[in-house]
Amino acid sequence: MRRIFFWAHFAMGLAAGVFVLLMSVTGVLLTYERQMVSAAQNAAVEAPAGAEPLSVEALAEAAFAAGGTPGNTLTVQRNPTHVATLSKGRRDNSLLDPYTGEVLEHAGEGAEAFFGRVMRIHRWLAFTGGRNDVGAAINGAANLTFGALLISGVVLWWPRKWKWPLVKTQLFFRRGLPNAKARHYNWHHVLAAWSFLPLFLIIISGAVFSYGWANKLVYAAFGETPGGQGKGRAVVVAPPPELAGDVLPLDPLIEQATESFGNWRRVTITLPEPDASTLDVSVDWGNGTQSSKKRNVTVARDGSGLIGAPVGDVSSPAQKMRRYLRFVHTGEVYGFIGQTLAGLASIAAIVLVYTGISLAVRRLLRMKHAARS
Repeated sequence: MRRIFFWAHFAMGLAAGVFVLLMSVTGVLLTYERQMVSAAQNAAVEAPAGAEPLSVEALAEAAFAAGGTPGNTLTVQRNPTHVATLSKGRRDNSLLDPYTGEVLEHAGEGAEAFFGRVMRIHRWLAFTGGRNDVGAAINGAANLTFGALLISGVVLWWPRKWKWPLVKTQLFFRRGLPNAKARHYNWHHVLAAWSFLPLFLIIISGAVFSYGWANKLVYAAFGETPGGQGKGRAVVVAPPPELAGDVLPLDPLIEQATESFGNWRRVTITLPEPDASTLDVSVDWGNGTQSSKKRNVTVARDGSGLIGAPVGDVSSPAQKMRRYLRFVHTGEVYGFIGQTLAGLASIAAIVLVYTGISLAVRRLLRMKHAARS
């Protein structure tokens, strides 16, 4: 059985190695995409001499002037010198200058274009243009093959005897090895052991993106169907109260909404109707992708305080799992540390491909030499 696993591992590695390498290299490049795009967007802001950032109320007025309507959202960062974002739809976003309220047409455009191309190569093998169905099929198959390589690698890695002197040679880098073959063998085993879990999560989540059947399996595990009405936590919506006074500007209302969240990073305001008595605010103290670090708050616009308790994620279990898989793929679900671990796992995958192909080529050359003899 070990011999069967070895030759299966050998053949799959040679067949998918180049594509796994390409996905790993692009994965490394995408590690800190969110932070780098955000930095590029904020770098486009030019603060006028002696000017102060606009208030949230003024930014909301600028959002309406830029084509926003009630029901659209305005995201404001805790740092008032950072850009604000007007969202009219999933892919219809405008960046607003925090000093003038004007739309920043090309802020971060170069960074977005670069990471967009890297993402298309990573997902669809598309070096030019948009989605490439053939490339998507190749990368999807290579991802599944990589998963099979990990599993077969566990069988080959598993020590015949669990004695520490033997096990530690499979877990730690060794010095003084006589040649490149011995070094590559050691690196291959050690990196496979330490990167197995993050790579396994990356592969599983990638399969869910690539294949409809995998996505359906996630929902079926919770008795749901994609696009169906899952059984999320019920939220009792109280009727909006009558205004007891004048409508206050947004700034003091935001202070009320964030009073219990001293470490908040950004707030997303649902632009209200002029005569609305309440304001819906989403308070985020994470990186923007961590649903466990978000709360939805409703504030009375007359300043009388919060209406009800802050509400967390009310999605169904399957929807929560799908979102988890979306951001565990990039590590973002665990914040900066998770992103770093995902990036390190991708680097490990690059070395695994390199050392695996190196060992395979050496074996093929030995086999060829033996056959000639």
